[in-house]
Amino acid sequence: MGAMKTIARIIACTAWLWAGHAVADVEMKIITTKGYVAFTVADHWLVLQMQTKMPVAAAVFQLQNPADEGTPDSTNLMLLLFELGSEKEKTVYQAPVHRYGTALLETESFNDWKIYRQEAQKGKTTYSIWDAKKSGVADVSLSVRLAWPHLPNNSAGYAEEMERTFRAFLMSIWGGIGKYKTKPGEVTRRLTNDPQQGAPRDAPKPARP
Repeated sequence: MGAMKTIARIIACTAWLWAGHAVADVEMKIITTKGYVAFTVADHWLVLQMQTKMPVAAAVFQLQNPADEGTPDSTNLMLLLFELGSEKEKTVYQAPVHRYGTALLETESFNDWKIYRQEAQKGKTTYSIWDAKKSGVADVSLSVRLAWPHLPNNSAGYAEEMERTFRAFLMSIWGGIGKYKTKPGEVTRRLTNDPQQGAPRDAPKPARP
């Protein structure tokens, strides 16, 4: 079987409240071996990586933050899809979340997701690293990671904004078995970075769990 294709669906004339701001949303769908998985991102997020060939598909985004301009730091979100029963699902997805320091991971449950939180140092910058795992969406297990830096110029409510963004992204993910049928009003386009935004900086990417 050849490489799976990624389809981005844009719902025309639709906006929703993302992290407290009214922005256009973009629903993307990754075609899996037996079905599809959909997730929603803000249209100003930059695509750093889109690898859609199963048994492990990956989507990595950079979330724009004025505070990281001129720094080597950035806020990144990563989604991994592991085909159920595959070797990678058994050895990578089912492995414990990597602990970067000596402190124990903070854990919680949210809408059938298991969330793991920790902080780690990258150079002189402290990062919050939040991982979430969920199995049985379509024919895959899912892993999401949001990594964001604690910068002096972060807005006063940046931590709260990241919390809302993280939970909204998790809640946006859904999937199904079988061929996806395009809905009326949906527009299909290829996934590319907006050339007007420029190529993403050499931002640190979150390590795979």
